Amino acid sequence: MIFQFIRLKVVNRPGVLNRVTQVVLKPRYNIDTLTLAGADDPAISYITIGINFQDLEAATLLTRQLLKQVDVVSATLLDPSELG
Repeated sequence: MIFQFIRLKVVNRPGVLNRVTQVVLKPRYNIDTLTLAGADDPAISYITIGINFQDLEAATLLTRQLLKQVDVVSATLLDPSELG
């Protein structure tokens, strides 16, 4: 198992968090941590999701799937060891 964070920059609209979590839950991943934060621009929010994956390839695939969502501006896979 490998723990990874995915950071999303999303459009701040009702239902975005629900749609993002549905994409994560569809392949039956468990969300271990979830943080939602505003940005300087009130139209943008940041969502950071922490998940235990089987391997890095699964984390990369989920990140790409999240990026395909209409309200997701960017999706970045973060390495927890780089976060301190």
